[in-house]
This record gives sequence, structure tokens and C-alpha cells, in this order.
Amino acid sequence: MPATKNAFERHKVLDRCFRDRSKRYFMDDLIDIVNKDTYYYYGTEVSDRTIRKDISYMMDSEGYSAPIKKGMVGHKAYYYYSDPDFSIMNMPLTQEDMGRLEEMIRMLGRLKGLPNYLWIEETLTRLEDTFHLGERPYGIVAFDHNPYLRGMKHFEPLMDAIMNQKVLYVYYYKYRKTTKKREIHPYQLRQFNNRWFLIGMEPDMADKLPLVNLPLDRIDKFEKAKDVVYQTYQGMNFDEYFGQVVGVSVNIKAKKEKVVLKVGYPDAEYMISKPMHSSQKIIEQNENYVLIEMSLILNYEFETALLGFMNNCQIVEPKSLRNKIRNRAEEIVKNCK
Repeated sequence: MPATKNAFERHKVLDRCFRDRSKRYFMDDLIDIVNKDTYYYYGTEVSDRTIRKDISYMMDSEGYSAPIKKGMVGHKAYYYYSDPDFSIMNMPLTQEDMGRLEEMIRMLGRLKGLPNYLWIEETLTRLEDTFHLGERPYGIVAFDHNPYLRGMKHFEPLMDAIMNQKVLYVYYYKYRKTTKKREIHPYQLRQFNNRWFLIGMEPDMADKLPLVNLPLDRIDKFEKAKDVVYQTYQGMNFDEYFGQVVGVSVNIKAKKEKVVLKVGYPDAEYMISKPMHSSQKIIEQNENYVLIEMSLILNYEFETALLGFMNNCQIVEPKSLRNKIRNRAEEIVKNCK
């Protein structure tokens, strides 16, 4: 079984100790050194038992087949490599490692086509050539990606503006409306439903909306605003902020509402396996239906997602959501006549 990242970090520290011929490393020494090296990153300390398991793993053929020997000083044992030139860092990749590396390369390949990721394409090419990868014409893992999405040309310069904290004048247009110049203090590029959004603060809207979202496909162009001081974000953690909704549209004046859905099979199984929101929970389940409850701020994205289940779903509460879905369904019926 492959070592976890935490375990591998410990193995590297132990490897360094076992190669060192200037000192004898007893168990207490190894525990102390490993804790000093890894506590900063992982916030946990290791025990005598953990180090002994690490040593056994390193010696095992499924680990590194490390030539670890045990010397004695009285009743105390110290550990070292019988071959001082051995190091786990010089171990060749196994066939299993090669398979994982190949799939990771293919997963990174998902980023091909995104601006500013040409270095990934170059790195992938070098790795494929070096390790003779890429013979398989398909990947084990595939991601949904739309290479024709409008506005992706803005991705790289927007990312640079965020990293360098530059205020932007964004020329943004709505469908059937003229382009509007907007001052934006950019904070994040966020993806939802295979669409990218620029998240930022707009001074003219800050009193009503702390964060605005601009779809990249609606951005005509933008330029850096000179002599405008960048305002850093001081609000709620982004994941918590957007975790209140489905999608990226947050009405800060609205409060979370309890939503109860009565979902029949097989849609219930799908909704259980792929929750619509992080707050989703089952409050009743039988052979005919499932009652699902969630707490969130209602928005258009949630309504749209919910419409996909409405042929086999009843909105128990709230009534306001039921009315909105009914109105949208009536419009659908009109358009289908």
C-alpha cells in the first residue's frame, strides 16, 4: 500500500537520519527529530509505535526494501543503513507509481487551453517523453470542460490583476443592453456549472452587495484603473459566503429558508447521491418517496436546478418557492405548445 503524504514526509526525515554516519540515532532521537520536522506542517506529533511502523514499512519489499540495521549500546538500540549510499529518494518508480503518474498527468491536462497554463502543456510533454507515457488514447478520469466558452481570453489577465491587486474598469454588457463601465476590485475567479465568474467588489454597489459576480462571457474588455487604491476583501470567507446558496448569486438581504422536498424514485436516489446543497439531509424515507430538507438562500440557480426534478418532486415548503416554480413551469408549457 503506498505511503500517504504525511507518512512519506516522516520517511524522508528517517531516511536522512539513517544515512548520517556522524551520529547514532536511538528511538527517542528519531521521534524528536520527526516531530520537529513535521509538526509545523501537520500540527500532530508521532509516537514510538508510529516510528516503528514506519521503519517496518521502509524495510518491507512493498515499501523501499531499505537496508535498515539495528545496533545496540547496552540495552538501547540505534538505527542506520548498512549501505550509506542508499536513499529512498533514489528509488526508481514502480509500475504502480508510473500508472498513477500517467493519470495525474492526464488530470493536469484538463487545464490545457486555459490561459496562463502553457507551462503545464510543456511540462506534460516532457513528462510523457521522459517516462514514455501517453500510449493510452483515453484517460481513466475525464472532466467536463467547454473549450469554446466565450470570454476565456480574459482568464489570464484577470488572474494577474487579482494576484497583483489591481483595480479594473470592466466594460460589461447584459443581453440586449449596452455596455457599462464598472469599477471592480477583483478577488477571485470562480467556476459554477462549467461557467467562470469574476468575483469582486464594486464601490457603487458595496452598500447593497459586498460582492458582485461577472460572468467572463459578459465581459467585453477591461483596463487597469490608474490612481485608484485597491480595497482588500474584509468580509466572510468565500466558501462560507457562497456556501449559503447554489451557484454564485447571493442576496445578502435575504435569509436562509428551510426547503422541504418530497421526491419520488428514482429521482430521490439521484438527489441523495448528488446533493443539491451542503445542508441537505434526509428527514424521512420509505419505499415510495424521500423527504429531503435543506437550508439556504433561494436564488435563480437553485430554482433552475430544481426544475430538473419537478416531474417527480413536490415542494412541501416554502410556498413562495412552490409559486415561483409553478410560474416558470407555466412559461415552459406555453413555449412548448
